[in-house]
Amino acid sequence: MGVFLSKLIITILSSLVIWVGSSAQSDSFWQNLAQKRTESRWLFAGILVFRLLPFVFVYGLLNEMPRGDVPFFWGKTQVAYQGGMVYQDFVSYHAPLFTYILAFPLHFWYSSKAIVLLMVAIESLLVFATYRLYKTERPDAFKSALLYLILSAPLIMVLLGGQEDIWFWGVALLMLWYFKRYQKDGKGMGAIFSTGLLAIKVTFVFWLFPLILVLKNRVSFLAALAAVGALSAGLLYYLEGTAFLMPLQMTDNLLSPNLYTISRPFLALALGHTPPLTLFSWVGLVLTILVAIWLAFQIRHWTLDKSMPLIFIVTYATMTVIMPTSPGYYAFTYLLPFVFEIIDWHKRREVAMLLLINVLLVTQPFLFTYLQSPNYEDITVLKKPLYLLEYTLQIVNVAAFGWVLFITFQKAKRPQVC
Repeated sequence: MGVFLSKLIITILSSLVIWVGSSAQSDSFWQNLAQKRTESRWLFAGILVFRLLPFVFVYGLLNEMPRGDVPFFWGKTQVAYQGGMVYQDFVSYHAPLFTYILAFPLHFWYSSKAIVLLMVAIESLLVFATYRLYKTERPDAFKSALLYLILSAPLIMVLLGGQEDIWFWGVALLMLWYFKRYQKDGKGMGAIFSTGLLAIKVTFVFWLFPLILVLKNRVSFLAALAAVGALSAGLLYYLEGTAFLMPLQMTDNLLSPNLYTISRPFLALALGHTPPLTLFSWVGLVLTILVAIWLAFQIRHWTLDKSMPLIFIVTYATMTVIMPTSPGYYAFTYLLPFVFEIIDWHKRREVAMLLLINVLLVTQPFLFTYLQSPNYEDITVLKKPLYLLEYTLQIVNVAAFGWVLFITFQKAKRPQVC
């Protein structure tokens, strides 16, 4: 409870800072920084203050041990560090290279804290890289980067949760950089896309289907992707047989919040039972892809550097709303590009909604875990105040993610210069 109260205090303070820092009255402050050309220095200072120093404080001074997904990562990372074979010597539902990437810092610091430090370093690098990509397009790119760093939810997700989902955006960012530099969307981008499938996890493939619609050289893109995929699959099959198919196994671990978890009490009441989780998972997968394809079709004439971020955001925002195995923390996948692409800091309603999402991402997962992951099949449990509060937070959370989709689709309606 003490840890949660600390998170809540940090969330309240960071929300106040962002609310004031995004107001029209603060514009002169941001303009002064721009005139002095010190944005990069301030951004490095922001990374130091809001990422590296908290890491030192939590894992150095307080000597806390990593939580969230890190203990699970740590067990298999030790085996990988010792030369174990993925899927054969340890269980992994991630891509084949993921655990070996986590094992890399163990050569310098043999501790589970090194995994957290790697997560922090990669997220910090992506914040800086996103700023560099957008600074020529958005005059408030530095403002977006620094205010993102002040948000408490990303800090908690990476520092205490060990979340790696922002790596998806890292691959997308590399693809954007490649396109901007070479103005090609064929085999080079296909090869880059394949790194997401080899280095992170299978859900990275979700946004492939809408992405194909906006590519001009989709045949060469798919050829490069297929070539890398075939070579990788062939090598894995040679080394360990069909064990490499482990990440394709559907999970039975219900997570929240999503449409399935908030409709579960009423489904159980109406049907006398809840439909199988696997059924909803497949339906959710199809709907996620269809929604993203719908957006891609609407913006298929946009230049790729304009359409790709929106497709990315919609794909994974839809996933957090629809997929029954998606926790709220999956918002970490698209939160950074969402801040840069969508949020207008002069529109107070958008800022307020972003701060609401920030608060929800901190409070709902804690309460869900504290109540031992309730499934609400028995609707009478909602008579208890804490359960009713957690269920209400789930509904508000899903509605907030729905707002993310709505406002992104609204941007897709704006005319673009192609």
